[in-house]
Amino acid sequence: MRLNFLFPVCLLILLVVGQTAFAQRQLIDRIAAVVDDEAILESEVQNYAYFEALNQKIDPEKNKDEYEKLEHNILESLINQKILLAQAKLDSVTVDESQVESTLDQQIQQRVQQAGGEDALEKYLGKKITEIRKLYRNNVRKQLLTQKIQSSRFQDIKISRFEVETFFKTYQDSLPEVGHSINMSHILMEVKAGDAAFEEARKLAAYLLDSLKRGGDFAALAKTYSNDPGSAKKGGELGWFNRADFVKEFAEAAVKLEPGEISDIVKTQFGYHIIQLIQKSGDKINTRHILIGVNATEDDKKATMEKLKQIRQDILDGKTTLEEAAMKYSDDPAKKGNLGNLGWIEVSTFQDKAFLSAAQSLKVGEISEPFETSFGYHIVKLNDRREKRKMNLREDWQSIENMAMNQKQAKEMDKWLKEIRSKFYVDVRM
Repeated sequence: MRLNFLFPVCLLILLVVGQTAFAQRQLIDRIAAVVDDEAILESEVQNYAYFEALNQKIDPEKNKDEYEKLEHNILESLINQKILLAQAKLDSVTVDESQVESTLDQQIQQRVQQAGGEDALEKYLGKKITEIRKLYRNNVRKQLLTQKIQSSRFQDIKISRFEVETFFKTYQDSLPEVGHSINMSHILMEVKAGDAAFEEARKLAAYLLDSLKRGGDFAALAKTYSNDPGSAKKGGELGWFNRADFVKEFAEAAVKLEPGEISDIVKTQFGYHIIQLIQKSGDKINTRHILIGVNATEDDKKATMEKLKQIRQDILDGKTTLEEAAMKYSDDPAKKGNLGNLGWIEVSTFQDKAFLSAAQSLKVGEISEPFETSFGYHIVKLNDRREKRKMNLREDWQSIENMAMNQKQAKEMDKWLKEIRSKFYVDVRM
């Protein structure tokens, strides 16, 4: 099993323990292993193992030997992760908190899309988005740390053409088939709230702040007006968090308050907040807030759609290219690296039905009309199609090269881990 199995681990599994059916299994919180001064619990190993068993269609009751082997492999992966984190600490490797927030946002958005919306995700997990962020943040930080130390160690590894060809000859019969695939480019425009929406939200926040100054009940107003569903029903109370758990603007305003004191209006990416500090203890604070979200109006959606229609027409008229327009207008954060090109995607892997429908309706070279997804509005250009086939070096060189490189890096990683493992205390008890 590859070491990186645990690093991009599914958010749902980390958070649904005690919520979903597989968590009903008996989990005994005994220590499975100790690495340096960090413990790995048997329940943690079992949760990961049960999830992976579901993925691999292994019945833990009927295939006990196979399941026990899976548990062993996962325990080794967790031990290796702890060793990497300990090495990162020794090497003073750190990650920027803004990168943690950005990665956290991306991963939660992916889960939101997979679940069919924020409400669906919250219902499935039995937790609010704010709670999910709190629970998952530290896992994201560990993920980024392990990726960073691996990258710094192995980024200079090269692979020759001969090595790629040898890899292909060795494994060509077991390589996966390439399904029906399409290559396409897109421009994404998020629907952003206009000035009118911001002004309307700010006026409501100002009204509520004035009500509080005149003796209004914070909890009652939060329950009635706050757009944070996770805290509104609790009178706006967020609970105990570290400063780093909040976005910068919120944290800076909150830490300046004394217990019982109420802030002025604070603007963040989520909208306008009114914050009250309940308690503070060291680096932790317990706050409550009223959030007035800024929601895009139908006029904002219409304006976004019309702008995208005009961009499409300019491309068709030859006034610009899709690549130029993507760089100038697209809200896809990957645009600088790919100029709007999404690369080859197997049709069977599409998760957004609107995206798939738009792409499949096009002929090669055509550009779709604007359509809506959970991310915003898109236009898509179909660049090429490929039917289902076996992998070959001519058409799939990049994919095969990546597989060969991953294998080479994994071997080097295993070798390095054996070398550094002796530096740390490791006690396996499971």
